[in-house]
Amino acid sequence: MSDAHDSLTATASGGGLSEILREYMDVTGRLQHTHQALQQEVVRLRAELAGKDRELELRRRLAALGELAAGVAHEVRNPLGAIQLYSGLLRNQCATHKLAPALQLIEKIDAGIQAIEAVVQDTLALVPRDRKLAACRLAEIFARVRDATLKTLTACRVDLVLDCADDTLAVRADPDGLQRVLINLVVNAAEASPAGRTVELRAAATTDTEVALGVRDEGPGLPEEIRHRIFDPFFTTKQHGTGLGLTIAHRLIDAYGGRLTAGNRPAGGAEFVITLPRAAATEMAEEPDTTARQFSAA
Repeated sequence: MSDAHDSLTATASGGGLSEILREYMDVTGRLQHTHQALQQEVVRLRAELAGKDRELELRRRLAALGELAAGVAHEVRNPLGAIQLYSGLLRNQCATHKLAPALQLIEKIDAGIQAIEAVVQDTLALVPRDRKLAACRLAEIFARVRDATLKTLTACRVDLVLDCADDTLAVRADPDGLQRVLINLVVNAAEASPAGRTVELRAAATTDTEVALGVRDEGPGLPEEIRHRIFDPFFTTKQHGTGLGLTIAHRLIDAYGGRLTAGNRPAGGAEFVITLPRAAATEMAEEPDTTARQFSAA
């Protein structure tokens, strides 16, 4: 009788130990899973923090550049205006005396003047000024962008596809500034695309309060080593670019309370995404009443 009792006790003890071991292994597995999840979250948060740090540094640099821009543009424009005046007088004199070689040199001088003036205009676009925001109907903006970029699209032999199924979709922005941003992005996309390919300009409401606008191309995409620099002022990969187009675009969208991001598509090519506040239907018939710290779109 005693031997049977001892056998039952040993069996019970063995069963309890097995259960404890199973629970221990389960807890250990859950802790390991939690640890891995926390590690992944730490990596994600570090990457997000690094991105926010870069964005903050970019805003600081743009703010400093904006303060400098007005003074520099003023100092450059005064002598530039005089050069344009004297160039015009010299042109008239040479035309009167039929001095063809001199006229050719003046043409080169004027081309240089125009290049400097373009840089001045882009620099002035970084200078903040107050402007009223209004409800911008995207179908109308897209149509104007298509017309404005037609020459570049034709030269690059690239088609532009507009995707704005909802004709009533509107965002709160400055129409001229938003049009400038989209023209810049579409032109960049066309120039980056091989002939015969397509650039897509699309818009869709992502939430009740936000709209996402995307410009996609089928080019080589953005190299990883420069992707974090493309919004920096004066950074460009173009031979004759000023490096201010994307900087101005970022500055404008930020002024409208939106975001401009850049990345690569899984299928290939680059994609720029603009997120802007959605305009309510009641705003379409109202006067603009939202003041933004706007930047010149001239």
